[in-house]
Amino acid sequence: MSQARWPLALTLSALLLGCGTSAGDPAPSPPPAAPGQPTPPAPTPPAPGPTQPASAWSDPATWGGAVPAAGTRVTLPAGKRVLLDVSPPALAGLTIPAGSALEFADKDLTLKSEWLMVHGELRIGREEKPFAHHAEILLTNSTPGEDVMGMGDRVLGVMDGTLELHGQPRLPWTRLSAAARAGSSTLTLERAPDWTGGDTLTLTSTDFNPAQTEQVTVQRVSGNTVTLGAPLKYTHWGDPITVSGRAVNERAEVGLLTRNIVVGATEDAAQSRVGAHVMIMGQSTARIQGTEFTRVGQLNTLRRYPVHFHLLGSAPTSYLRGSSVHASFNRCVVVHGTSDLRVTDNVTYDTLGHCLFLEDGDETGNVLQGNLVTRVKAPDAKQGQTPLLDSDKRPSGYWITNPANTVRNNVAAGVDGTGFWYALPEHPTGLAAAKTNLWPRRTPLGEFSGNVAHSGDRGLNVDNGPKADGSLTETVYYDPVTTPADPKSAAVPATFASFTAYKHRDHGVWLRGENHVLQSPVLADNAVGATFASHLSVLKGGLLVGETPNVGQPESWEARGEGGRSLPRPWEANFPIRGFQFYDGHVAIQDAALAAFVPNAVRKASGLGYLTRNAFSLNPGNSAAGLVWLDSSPRVLLQDPQADKDGDKSATFLDSDGSVTGTAGRSVTASALLRGAPDCQARAEWNASVCAGVYTRFWLDDVRGGQIGPVAVHSSRGETLSLVGVPDARKTFSTTLRVGERYTLNPAGTSAHLRAVMEKRQPGESLRLSLPLAAEPILYRDWWIDNRNRLKKVALGSLDATTGDSYAYEGGQLHLKLTVQPGRDYAAVEICAADLCK
Repeated sequence: MSQARWPLALTLSALLLGCGTSAGDPAPSPPPAAPGQPTPPAPTPPAPGPTQPASAWSDPATWGGAVPAAGTRVTLPAGKRVLLDVSPPALAGLTIPAGSALEFADKDLTLKSEWLMVHGELRIGREEKPFAHHAEILLTNSTPGEDVMGMGDRVLGVMDGTLELHGQPRLPWTRLSAAARAGSSTLTLERAPDWTGGDTLTLTSTDFNPAQTEQVTVQRVSGNTVTLGAPLKYTHWGDPITVSGRAVNERAEVGLLTRNIVVGATEDAAQSRVGAHVMIMGQSTARIQGTEFTRVGQLNTLRRYPVHFHLLGSAPTSYLRGSSVHASFNRCVVVHGTSDLRVTDNVTYDTLGHCLFLEDGDETGNVLQGNLVTRVKAPDAKQGQTPLLDSDKRPSGYWITNPANTVRNNVAAGVDGTGFWYALPEHPTGLAAAKTNLWPRRTPLGEFSGNVAHSGDRGLNVDNGPKADGSLTETVYYDPVTTPADPKSAAVPATFASFTAYKHRDHGVWLRGENHVLQSPVLADNAVGATFASHLSVLKGGLLVGETPNVGQPESWEARGEGGRSLPRPWEANFPIRGFQFYDGHVAIQDAALAAFVPNAVRKASGLGYLTRNAFSLNPGNSAAGLVWLDSSPRVLLQDPQADKDGDKSATFLDSDGSVTGTAGRSVTASALLRGAPDCQARAEWNASVCAGVYTRFWLDDVRGGQIGPVAVHSSRGETLSLVGVPDARKTFSTTLRVGERYTLNPAGTSAHLRAVMEKRQPGESLRLSLPLAAEPILYRDWWIDNRNRLKKVALGSLDATTGDSYAYEGGQLHLKLTVQPGRDYAAVEICAADLCK
């Protein structure tokens, strides 16, 4: 027995400086498993067998004379394999040097220590023969504030070592097969579990309120029926739901927290909130299954997380599976600078901040599969909790910083924020900031399929990634291409497949970027099913449902909907629920089925709409096709625009095949400039009109950045619309206009250089515009300011016969015919007070 000695070469700072990451070959993907069923493990090379016979911990000869006493700092003898055959007294620290090993004997054992440092091997059970008894590693804190090799206090550190924890395989989670009502003490499950009396479970919320997630204790199990030790506080949905013949699964998940191997802190951590943490780094291997991590993570402290894979590089032989993390004061599982890791079939509950966390953005090839993440809490300043990142204020169940990972058949339930958050930095951040050759925002998506999110704010968020310093988030445009370093390389569609989202106060899905496909989703009971702040993106197939029979259990302080049901936004009870919202890119919804968007006395509802309170320009080419309406739900509701929201004033979309309006090629519009045309039909219940014709997005820019607004736009029929300008600079004014018609523009101010643009149209299509100008301007077209490209002046009566190369100026009024030229999809004119717009 001796005092631990730590070579300087193994200090944390040296490791951080010297250990990089490498992509390596991806780990083989295991075959898919049904949700809640253990994932068949991928082949794993066998762990090294014992290289020498084991010496018993209890044998004084193992230590050269005396067995370690309480309060001592212990180093295992060099080159020895020690069998822990007794529960030793609490130690001040334990080091397992390289070449040595500590293995738990096949009996109930508890190892207490201030910390453990593994350079050799720590083993409980084997993959092929899981540990059959009860083992605990409990980290004490008699000496607060220790910093063990730069890993901090209360640490189980694995540095260039091997950690083998193999508890008994058990059913990690399943779902209810019948509703469990408030006051009941019985759960009826989809599958008979191998759980026993005394086990603890997490039972997910199936309402909007994440806090309706409950921890319960098993009293007994009989087949598929679990009797609890105490009655439930909330109702948890478990009945089948069929909406117009289509199935919607909102059954609560039930996850097992108990495992027969336990790693955690002693009970005092509940007050200090300095929990145990496991840090695996260097050239280490960690194979962890059937292990319970509790009273873990350290509040408000960076790098002190329950299970932390730190800068391992490629780690295809390491994994965390079939385990649980609960009562965590700081995250759940952190994958940092580590690729090709498998995190599968784990259950988490009652954790703080982002839960399953891919840290810097260089983590690729990892497989996150079959995990159940429940009750992820936002930091509460009243309890002394500080967000580690700004984004932790509304945390996520899964924080993904590089798309090149597999995220399959996971659940995020009861999150005080977002279930699945693709938070992509431009380049990796933190310790990987030098990897400027990596471009997460342009990297193709690995796999996202079969995932479920419910009972939170957003289900899936692809937006808002870390800034370069990693601290705050910024708006992110995810545009995957074949060669991420070359933004002009061929696009690679990102397909988010078979996603289920229900009971979200904000959105089931929010996507920002380009070339996204939301394939076959099931979106039900959300404030909004999906909104795409995207371009060339589509929701394809799937089912969108307004409200199901799952009415929820509103809290006493919440406003209620008809029939006493929960509302997504009880502070805004009249919020109009809808299935799909068009927004500012060119987006589409195709081949989806919609049902149960039923307006009532409390709030309106519709299958389709536009983002409400929208100031930004909109694309009238947004489209719907192949939609199936399963009932008589209102198909569209467009909002009355607010005076400062130009986007709402121009809301228009195309019904490509007639599956919305009944006539192919018609457009639905809320624009006051458009809806009164003779060939438009008013739809009062939609707050819109259905119109023939072709529409374009029109822009008027003050190139000099002046304040020319507001701009009044007048149609030839006398309708008027006032544009205040987009909110970023108020120098740009945009709205939807009908191709081939005439409009007059009246800016409140003047400018020496204006630009008028119509976009996304066909060659030969045109707009006629008039604009009051005190002096005759000089005009150039299509962004080529050169006197060889000047427009020529013609008489006003001749302008209609021209093809976009002319203008008229009479009586202080400029007259233009914007015309799309061959080979282009736009027409633009520079309107300048001086030659060459100088």
